[in-house]
Amino acid sequence: MPEYKWRIFAVTGLASISSAIAISSINLALPIMSEEFGISMSAISWLPLIFSLVPCCTMLIFGRLADIYGYKRQFIGGFLVFGLASLLLPLLAKGLPSLIFFRGLQSLGYSMMISITQAMCNRAFPANERGKALGVNSIFVSVGLSAGPSVGGMLLSHFSWRSIFYFNAPFSFIGILMAVLILRKEGPDPGVERRMDWIGSLFFTIFIGFLAVAINFSAEWGFVSALFLGSLLASLAAFVVFVWIESRTKAPLMRLALYKVPVFSLSNGASVSSYILQQMTNFLMPFFLINILLLSRSDAGLVMLATPLTMMFFSPFGGRLADRYGSRSPAMVGLLIISLGSITMCFLSETIALPLIVAALLLHGVGIGLSVSAINSAIFSAVPREHSGMASGMVATLRNLGQSLGVAFGGAIMAIRQNTYHAAALAEGADTSGNRIYLMAQRDAFCFGLVVLAAAFLCMYRIPKKADEPGGEQ
Repeated sequence: MPEYKWRIFAVTGLASISSAIAISSINLALPIMSEEFGISMSAISWLPLIFSLVPCCTMLIFGRLADIYGYKRQFIGGFLVFGLASLLLPLLAKGLPSLIFFRGLQSLGYSMMISITQAMCNRAFPANERGKALGVNSIFVSVGLSAGPSVGGMLLSHFSWRSIFYFNAPFSFIGILMAVLILRKEGPDPGVERRMDWIGSLFFTIFIGFLAVAINFSAEWGFVSALFLGSLLASLAAFVVFVWIESRTKAPLMRLALYKVPVFSLSNGASVSSYILQQMTNFLMPFFLINILLLSRSDAGLVMLATPLTMMFFSPFGGRLADRYGSRSPAMVGLLIISLGSITMCFLSETIALPLIVAALLLHGVGIGLSVSAINSAIFSAVPREHSGMASGMVATLRNLGQSLGVAFGGAIMAIRQNTYHAAALAEGADTSGNRIYLMAQRDAFCFGLVVLAAAFLCMYRIPKKADEPGGEQ
């Protein structure tokens, strides 16, 4: 029988694949749901939005709860909530409020599971195999994200939109059975304070919630609107109170002292920066492929598969390199490879050869595969075992925030720069038709992405070499 540390991937892998499919398959169903319920597209967009907001607010909290009460119980609960919500949404949802409620409930189950998948891998494997374990965990996410659009398209071709949600239910109940049979019942490690900082959790939720809302609605509200600035101000105020509470409580939600450790703070900075670029690319490239190159949606989807499929193969390799040489070097090499793909994207045009675009996306996949596993390994190397859940929740929270920022920055830069170039062209009496203005704005967005990527590279470069011992604990 396989060792426990390898069997654990059966449970965490199923959670990662099913939740990733739930995220990436729903977009195809939104127009159909909008028409059936008589809801505008802007209103129905709350379904993917709520799936981002709820985890942002709760993943760190669930990570801490797992450290206190154990991982097996929470994993079973996560599968149960996710599966029930997937079953009840198509059965009971009658309008937008109920759709949002059940989608939010589904995202709560997702948050309970995904907040601790990396912590479970970190705890099950020795320090010298941590990177490899985190790299294998990334494979399942890549498989789910790659398969989601295809699964969604196949189900919509033969059944109604409800089938996309029903699809998740049996996997969830299989997951419960596997978790019961495979996972060990683990209590908190010796010395762990078994109290939950509920007041700190409340202010963290307010801080992240208002920040996520401001980010997601920045393009709609405008950066100088009362709603946007008010949300940022509320987020900042809640953050100040949260830090004040955490610095005084004996059982904090987040150990602020960890941010004094260079490996932890710099790796987290690199993580959120790299996710900003990743999601900005995922957001902008389909518009270019469909609107500029005039590819069909299915062909554009096949082209976009180049990145997650490549990630799937290179993530374990990046993890193994981190185990052997430390996290710093493979992360920096990966970020440099991503930059080569991004430089290519800065020069996209109507006449660019499709193989060159695929090559750029492949470079992104190789670089992300090498860097993400190594960066996450660096984060966990700085965290004591008894706080693995907190670290896992933090990694997942930063991923969600980085992805939200990537979409927000990409959309805002495109809107602002197109207006700027359009006004300049009118003033000069130049032709404003065609795609020239759009392509110039897109170039600026990818140039901004390179600046963000440089920040991620600088963070990893500044990690002291002595603190980056292969497979070690800080």
